[in-house]
Amino acid sequence: MFTELMKAVDYLNEGKVIEAGRYLLELRKGEEDEDLLKVMSEIEKEIREIENEKTYMSLETRFKDEVIHSLDQCLRCRQEKIRVLSIYLLERLSNGNEILLSMIRLKGEAKPNTFI
Repeated sequence: MFTELMKAVDYLNEGKVIEAGRYLLELRKGEEDEDLLKVMSEIEKEIREIENEKTYMSLETRFKDEVIHSLDQCLRCRQEKIRVLSIYLLERLSNGNEILLSMIRLKGEAKPNTFI
């Protein structure tokens, strides 16, 4: 189970939050815990909403720039929500494994600049 959860951590660290969400949903398809089911359904709903919003990008209107800007903001918000819910799922599925959780890079964390 640890290696499967590591794959989800890798997706999150690479910024592929939608793939991480989908992977965790596939991993725990037959889950019966009520709290986990609620979180999983919320992730699934957000992924579906992201896919549906892509159709609005092709609208031809004089307000196209405003539409694209607001959809972009909404997309970032949804991705952050999926990211946080995925981290919650990882914590629950790993039973609070500190090693696994410490491998998740925080959003503002960056690689150090080293010059030789």
